[in-house]
Amino acid sequence: MDRMVWVGCVLLFFAGGVYFNILPDLTWKTEVSFADVVGGVSAIAVAFAAYASWKAANIAKRSAEDSRSFTRAQLYMSHRQDFTELLDYIASELQVIFYRKNDLYYKLFPRNHYSGDTFEAVGHSDLVANWAAEYSEIVSFTEGAASDSELDDWILKCSNLSDDMNFAFPSLKDDEPELYLYANLNPIQTQFSINPARPVFLLAEVMNHIFAFCASKKIEPLVMDGHPFEEHYLRYFNKIKAGHKLHFVRVRSEETVP
Repeated sequence: MDRMVWVGCVLLFFAGGVYFNILPDLTWKTEVSFADVVGGVSAIAVAFAAYASWKAANIAKRSAEDSRSFTRAQLYMSHRQDFTELLDYIASELQVIFYRKNDLYYKLFPRNHYSGDTFEAVGHSDLVANWAAEYSEIVSFTEGAASDSELDDWILKCSNLSDDMNFAFPSLKDDEPELYLYANLNPIQTQFSINPARPVFLLAEVMNHIFAFCASKKIEPLVMDGHPFEEHYLRYFNKIKAGHKLHFVRVRSEETVP
Protein backbone atom coordinates (compact mmCIF):
# COMPACT_ATOMS: atom_id res chain seq x y z
CA MET A 1 0.00 0.00 0.00
CA ASP A 2 2.92 2.37 0.77
CA ARG A 3 4.29 1.80 -2.72
CA MET A 4 0.94 2.58 -4.37
CA VAL A 5 0.62 5.87 -2.48
CA TRP A 6 4.16 6.88 -3.39
CA VAL A 7 3.54 6.10 -7.06
CA GLY A 8 0.44 8.29 -6.97
CA CYS A 9 2.41 11.18 -5.45
CA VAL A 10 5.19 10.85 -8.02
CA LEU A 11 2.68 10.88 -10.86
CA LEU A 12 1.05 14.01 -9.50
CA PHE A 13 4.45 15.64 -9.13
CA PHE A 14 5.32 14.59 -12.70
CA ALA A 15 2.06 16.09 -13.92
CA GLY A 16 2.92 19.32 -12.17
CA GLY A 17 6.33 19.36 -13.85
CA VAL A 18 4.72 18.96 -17.21
CA TYR A 19 2.18 21.61 -16.36
CA PHE A 20 4.86 24.17 -15.41
CA ASN A 21 7.19 23.27 -18.31
CA ILE A 22 9.83 21.98 -15.90
CA LEU A 23 10.36 19.08 -18.27
CA PRO A 24 11.30 20.68 -21.63
CA ASP A 25 10.34 17.81 -23.89
CA LEU A 26 6.85 17.59 -22.41
CA THR A 27 4.66 20.67 -22.42
CA TRP A 28 1.15 21.21 -21.31
CA LYS A 29 0.68 24.97 -21.14
CA THR A 30 2.82 27.69 -22.73
CA GLU A 31 1.76 30.37 -20.31
CA VAL A 32 1.60 29.96 -16.57
CA SER A 33 -0.33 32.41 -14.41
CA PHE A 34 -0.04 32.95 -10.68
CA ALA A 35 -3.30 31.06 -10.26
CA ASP A 36 -1.79 28.14 -12.17
CA VAL A 37 1.20 28.10 -9.81
CA VAL A 38 -1.04 28.16 -6.78
CA GLY A 39 -3.21 25.41 -8.25
CA GLY A 40 -0.24 23.21 -9.10
CA VAL A 41 1.36 23.65 -5.69
CA SER A 42 -2.00 22.95 -4.06
CA ALA A 43 -2.44 19.75 -6.06
CA ILE A 44 0.97 18.51 -5.01
CA ALA A 45 0.33 19.55 -1.42
CA VAL A 46 -2.97 17.68 -1.44
CA ALA A 47 -1.18 14.56 -2.65
CA PHE A 48 1.37 14.76 0.14
CA ALA A 49 -1.36 15.57 2.66
CA ALA A 50 -3.31 12.51 1.51
CA TYR A 51 -0.24 10.36 1.96
CA ALA A 52 0.49 11.83 5.39
CA SER A 53 -3.12 11.28 6.43
CA TRP A 54 -3.03 7.67 5.26
CA LYS A 55 0.29 7.09 6.99
CA ALA A 56 -1.02 8.54 10.25
CA ALA A 57 -4.11 6.35 10.06
CA ASN A 58 -1.92 3.31 9.39
CA ILE A 59 0.30 4.12 12.36
CA ALA A 60 -2.78 4.59 14.55
CA LYS A 61 -4.14 1.23 13.39
CA ARG A 62 -0.87 -0.53 14.15
CA SER A 63 -0.69 1.20 17.50
CA ALA A 64 -4.19 0.00 18.35
CA GLU A 65 -3.29 -3.55 17.29
CA ASP A 66 -0.12 -3.45 19.39
CA SER A 67 -2.15 -2.18 22.34
CA ARG A 68 -4.67 -5.01 21.97
CA SER A 69 -1.83 -7.52 21.66
CA PHE A 70 -0.22 -6.16 24.82
CA THR A 71 -3.54 -6.35 26.65
CA ARG A 72 -4.00 -9.98 25.57
CA ALA A 73 -0.46 -10.78 26.70
CA GLN A 74 -1.19 -9.22 30.10
CA LEU A 75 -4.42 -11.19 30.35
CA TYR A 76 -2.58 -14.39 29.45
CA MET A 77 0.05 -13.91 32.15
CA SER A 78 -2.58 -13.05 34.76
CA HIS A 79 -4.78 -15.95 33.65
CA ARG A 80 -1.95 -18.48 33.87
CA GLN A 81 -0.98 -17.19 37.30
CA ASP A 82 -4.58 -17.53 38.49
CA PHE A 83 -4.63 -21.10 37.17
CA THR A 84 -1.46 -22.00 39.06
CA GLU A 85 -2.91 -20.51 42.24
CA LEU A 86 -6.09 -22.54 41.70
CA LEU A 87 -4.07 -25.76 41.43
CA ASP A 88 -2.22 -24.87 44.63
CA TYR A 89 -5.56 -24.29 46.36
CA ILE A 90 -6.96 -27.64 45.14
CA ALA A 91 -3.80 -29.42 46.27
CA SER A 92 -4.10 -27.85 49.71
CA GLU A 93 -7.79 -28.63 50.07
CA LEU A 94 -7.83 -32.17 48.69
CA GLN A 95 -4.24 -33.22 49.43
CA VAL A 96 -3.67 -34.21 45.80
CA ILE A 97 -0.35 -33.58 44.09
CA PHE A 98 -0.17 -31.66 40.80
CA TYR A 99 2.81 -31.94 38.47
CA ARG A 100 3.77 -30.19 35.20
CA LYS A 101 1.28 -27.42 35.92
CA ASN A 102 2.19 -25.42 32.82
CA ASP A 103 1.58 -28.48 30.64
CA LEU A 104 -1.88 -28.81 32.13
CA TYR A 105 -2.59 -25.14 31.41
CA TYR A 106 -1.63 -25.53 27.75
CA LYS A 107 -3.75 -28.68 27.48
CA LEU A 108 -6.77 -26.64 28.51
CA PHE A 109 -5.85 -23.36 26.76
CA PRO A 110 -3.70 -24.39 23.79
CA ARG A 111 -4.07 -21.11 21.88
CA ASN A 112 -3.04 -18.79 24.71
CA HIS A 113 0.48 -17.45 24.40
CA TYR A 114 2.65 -14.72 25.87
CA SER A 115 2.93 -13.12 22.41
CA GLY A 116 -0.64 -11.87 22.84
CA ASP A 117 -1.76 -13.08 19.41
CA THR A 118 -4.79 -14.77 20.98
CA PHE A 119 -6.34 -15.14 24.40
CA GLU A 120 -9.21 -17.43 25.34
CA ALA A 121 -10.71 -17.79 28.82
CA VAL A 122 -12.85 -20.82 27.89
CA GLY A 123 -11.11 -24.17 28.18
CA HIS A 124 -10.57 -26.64 25.34
CA SER A 125 -14.11 -27.96 24.81
CA ASP A 126 -13.09 -31.33 23.35
CA LEU A 127 -10.72 -32.10 26.22
CA VAL A 128 -13.24 -31.05 28.85
CA ALA A 129 -15.95 -33.15 27.21
CA ASN A 130 -13.60 -36.13 27.00
CA TRP A 131 -12.74 -35.94 30.70
CA ALA A 132 -16.41 -35.68 31.63
CA ALA A 133 -17.24 -38.67 29.41
CA GLU A 134 -14.46 -40.76 30.96
CA TYR A 135 -15.68 -39.98 34.46
CA SER A 136 -19.21 -40.91 33.42
CA GLU A 137 -17.89 -44.29 32.24
CA ILE A 138 -16.13 -44.79 35.57
CA VAL A 139 -19.38 -44.08 37.42
CA SER A 140 -21.45 -46.30 35.11
CA PHE A 141 -19.05 -49.18 35.73
CA THR A 142 -19.97 -49.23 39.43
CA GLU A 143 -23.56 -50.11 38.58
CA GLY A 144 -22.77 -53.61 37.33
CA ALA A 145 -21.15 -56.77 38.66
CA ALA A 146 -17.72 -56.66 37.06
CA SER A 147 -15.20 -59.46 36.82
CA ASP A 148 -11.81 -59.21 38.50
CA SER A 149 -10.03 -58.45 35.22
CA GLU A 150 -12.58 -55.70 34.51
CA LEU A 151 -11.88 -54.25 37.94
CA ASP A 152 -8.18 -54.23 37.06
CA ASP A 153 -8.97 -52.17 33.99
CA TRP A 154 -11.34 -49.91 35.92
CA ILE A 155 -8.66 -49.03 38.48
CA LEU A 156 -6.18 -48.31 35.70
CA LYS A 157 -8.80 -46.13 34.00
CA CYS A 158 -9.12 -44.06 37.18
CA SER A 159 -5.33 -43.75 37.41
CA ASN A 160 -5.03 -42.81 33.74
CA LEU A 161 -7.67 -40.10 34.09
CA SER A 162 -5.86 -38.54 37.05
CA ASP A 163 -2.62 -38.72 35.08
CA ASP A 164 -4.28 -36.96 32.14
CA MET A 165 -5.22 -34.17 34.53
CA ASN A 166 -1.62 -34.07 35.79
CA PHE A 167 -2.31 -34.98 39.39
CA ALA A 168 -1.72 -37.89 41.73
CA PHE A 169 -4.06 -39.11 44.44
CA PRO A 170 -3.04 -38.40 48.06
CA SER A 171 -0.41 -40.71 49.46
CA LEU A 172 -1.82 -43.39 51.72
CA LYS A 173 -0.84 -43.56 55.37
CA ASP A 174 1.95 -45.92 56.30
CA ASP A 175 -0.48 -48.37 57.92
CA GLU A 176 -2.96 -48.38 55.01
CA PRO A 177 -2.83 -51.36 52.66
CA GLU A 178 -2.26 -50.37 49.05
CA LEU A 179 -3.04 -52.25 45.87
CA TYR A 180 -0.25 -52.88 43.33
CA LEU A 181 -1.15 -54.27 39.93
CA TYR A 182 0.94 -56.53 37.68
CA ALA A 183 3.68 -57.19 40.18
CA ASN A 184 5.18 -59.88 37.92
CA LEU A 185 6.15 -57.15 35.42
CA ASN A 186 6.62 -53.59 36.65
CA PRO A 187 4.32 -53.08 39.68
CA ILE A 188 1.81 -50.25 39.24
CA GLN A 189 1.23 -48.31 42.43
CA THR A 190 -2.49 -47.53 42.26
CA GLN A 191 -2.99 -45.58 45.51
CA PHE A 192 -6.19 -47.59 45.89
CA SER A 193 -6.82 -49.09 49.31
CA ILE A 194 -9.69 -51.02 50.90
CA ASN A 195 -12.34 -48.53 49.79
CA PRO A 196 -12.48 -47.10 46.25
CA ALA A 197 -14.67 -44.15 47.27
CA ARG A 198 -11.91 -41.60 47.85
CA PRO A 199 -10.11 -41.70 44.48
CA VAL A 200 -13.39 -41.73 42.54
CA PHE A 201 -14.70 -38.76 44.52
CA LEU A 202 -11.39 -36.86 44.16
CA LEU A 203 -11.46 -37.26 40.39
CA ALA A 204 -14.76 -35.40 40.28
CA GLU A 205 -13.71 -32.74 42.78
CA VAL A 206 -10.51 -31.90 40.92
CA MET A 207 -12.35 -31.94 37.63
CA ASN A 208 -15.09 -29.62 38.86
CA HIS A 209 -12.62 -27.04 40.15
CA ILE A 210 -10.84 -27.05 36.79
CA PHE A 211 -14.12 -26.98 34.86
CA ALA A 212 -15.27 -23.92 36.80
CA PHE A 213 -12.07 -22.12 35.80
CA CYS A 214 -12.63 -23.17 32.18
CA ALA A 215 -16.20 -21.84 32.21
CA SER A 216 -17.50 -25.37 31.69
CA LYS A 217 -20.42 -27.21 33.24
CA LYS A 218 -19.65 -29.19 36.37
CA ILE A 219 -20.24 -32.93 36.69
CA GLU A 220 -22.02 -34.83 39.42
CA PRO A 221 -19.51 -36.61 41.69
CA LEU A 222 -20.15 -40.19 42.76
CA VAL A 223 -20.46 -40.47 46.54
CA MET A 224 -20.12 -44.12 47.59
CA ASP A 225 -21.94 -44.03 50.92
CA GLY A 226 -23.17 -47.58 51.34
CA HIS A 227 -22.93 -48.18 47.59
CA PRO A 228 -23.17 -51.90 46.63
CA PHE A 229 -20.00 -51.51 44.58
CA GLU A 230 -17.99 -51.05 47.78
CA GLU A 231 -18.70 -54.62 48.88
CA HIS A 232 -17.95 -55.97 45.42
CA TYR A 233 -14.64 -54.11 45.36
CA LEU A 234 -13.73 -55.24 48.92
CA ARG A 235 -14.10 -58.92 47.93
CA TYR A 236 -11.80 -58.29 44.97
CA PHE A 237 -9.29 -56.48 47.19
CA ASN A 238 -9.25 -59.20 49.85
CA LYS A 239 -8.69 -61.94 47.25
CA ILE A 240 -5.58 -60.15 46.08
CA LYS A 241 -4.46 -59.54 49.65
CA ALA A 242 -4.77 -63.27 50.37
CA GLY A 243 -2.44 -64.03 47.44
CA HIS A 244 -2.57 -63.42 43.72
CA LYS A 245 -0.32 -64.42 40.84
CA LEU A 246 -0.36 -60.96 39.21
CA HIS A 247 -1.15 -58.39 41.89
CA PHE A 248 -0.38 -57.79 45.55
CA VAL A 249 -1.40 -55.65 48.51
CA ARG A 250 1.30 -53.98 50.56
CA VAL A 251 1.35 -51.93 53.75
CA ARG A 252 4.00 -49.27 53.43
CA SER A 253 5.28 -49.78 56.94
CA GLU A 254 6.13 -53.39 56.04
CA GLU A 255 9.69 -54.14 54.98
CA THR A 256 9.01 -57.14 52.76
CA VAL A 257 7.55 -57.05 49.29
CA PRO A 258 6.01 -60.18 47.64
